[in-house]
Amino acid sequence: MLKDASYWAEQVKNKEVSPLELLDATLEKYKSDDLNAIIEYDYELAEKCLNEWEYQGRLFDGVPIPLKCLGQDYKGMSATGASKLLAGNKAQITDNFVQTVLQAGFIPFGKTNSPEFGFKNITDSELYGDCLNAWDKSRYSGGSSGGAASAVASGLAPLAGASDGGGSIRIPASWSGLIGLKPTRGRTAKGPGGYRGWQGASIDFAETISVRDTARFLAATQVIQEETPYPAPLLDEKGLLNLTAPQKRLKIAYSIGSPVGTKISEEAQDAVLQTVNHLEELGHYVEQVDYPVNGRTLIEDYYLMNASETFAMFEAGGAGSQIIKEYTELMTYTLYEFGRNVPVSDYINSLNTWEKANHEFNIKIFNNFDLFLTPTTATVAPKTTMERESGETRQKMENIAEFNFTEQKKNVSDMFERSLELSPYPFVVNLTGQAAISLPTYVSPDGLPLGVQFMGPKNSEILLLSIAKELEDAGKFILPDYYKK
Repeated sequence: MLKDASYWAEQVKNKEVSPLELLDATLEKYKSDDLNAIIEYDYELAEKCLNEWEYQGRLFDGVPIPLKCLGQDYKGMSATGASKLLAGNKAQITDNFVQTVLQAGFIPFGKTNSPEFGFKNITDSELYGDCLNAWDKSRYSGGSSGGAASAVASGLAPLAGASDGGGSIRIPASWSGLIGLKPTRGRTAKGPGGYRGWQGASIDFAETISVRDTARFLAATQVIQEETPYPAPLLDEKGLLNLTAPQKRLKIAYSIGSPVGTKISEEAQDAVLQTVNHLEELGHYVEQVDYPVNGRTLIEDYYLMNASETFAMFEAGGAGSQIIKEYTELMTYTLYEFGRNVPVSDYINSLNTWEKANHEFNIKIFNNFDLFLTPTTATVAPKTTMERESGETRQKMENIAEFNFTEQKKNVSDMFERSLELSPYPFVVNLTGQAAISLPTYVSPDGLPLGVQFMGPKNSEILLLSIAKELEDAGKFILPDYYKK
């Protein structure tokens, strides 16, 4: 039996193991972490939470969970954003998302590694160092929820808190052989500050190893918040907790073309075509289509938003340009200086294109198909020796304040281009607000995982989880080594 979080919750329920024993066992696992996945653990704080805990028959009662070091605040735990600027900072409150995690019965224990402020699809912060891949320690596990993915893939935790603002759950899931759900915009709790969360692009959820954990975690953490600008209706809880394979033959579109015109590896194409074969074997209708939107336009608008939000974040905190340049990483400083110069009209217009893309997807895909299938990432996980920017690009980043807006815009695009080539698919869904899931269906000839992404319209999580369950039940999922024991 797969020892996922639901398994351990059942063990606690049946008194086969106590929550304290689980906490102690988790501590021993954390001590053996050789991937730099867990960057902090406070046993006394977790024990204090456990002392205040009582069994109530909740979905994950008594199960320890590591939280992401970025944006998942639990009072007393570190809240650094993986930045030297905030080193030593502790959370003064428990945020609304973590409150739902507590209400599900979890015991927060540990913080997972992340790149500074979540800007990268790899995890390599100067504060905490590289997070390594459980399948191959010479590679990254991804980002920004890289620590969460490595923790789950290596068996340090069966489920870990994660977040996704441009693919940050799905990219590490693809490169770590995990399930990575990006829920519909507004599905999980935000606040009590920052309800807009990158204008709705960013959402909290988890890295998981089983479909039932994914569905149960969604059932436990979905909310309706009147104060959020992006409310989503509650999904049918019974449908999530009693998940079945699709009850009808689905029409599924697929594409192996890049939305931004970059190269897609043979492995990524093979991953999709293999899944197409699986789907046809299961009786579904599958049809190849062109990618329905211009990803280049969208990614440029994404950069505008990201830079503007970065500038606003630091301005609200009162940090000046020199402090930011000295105490943050070069990418962060570059975005800050670019954000300073983004015209308000460009920023507003960039947000409008997100909803246009959502409309295009509905017209071209979801009016005719139930789901849309692509690779999750364009390649397997990159080596830790990868060069993220050229020397010329880095020099321009160092001197970003000297350039005009048009030149800065190109410099930012150049800064992200090599990262974009690795993962050109996931960010689109963050901007449209729709739901998507990365599934672990493929291992490359070199023995490395590479996920496929199913995308659905808003509020389609149950359908996405249903097709995931059907593939899981049919034995089409791969597993990290830890879970094969």
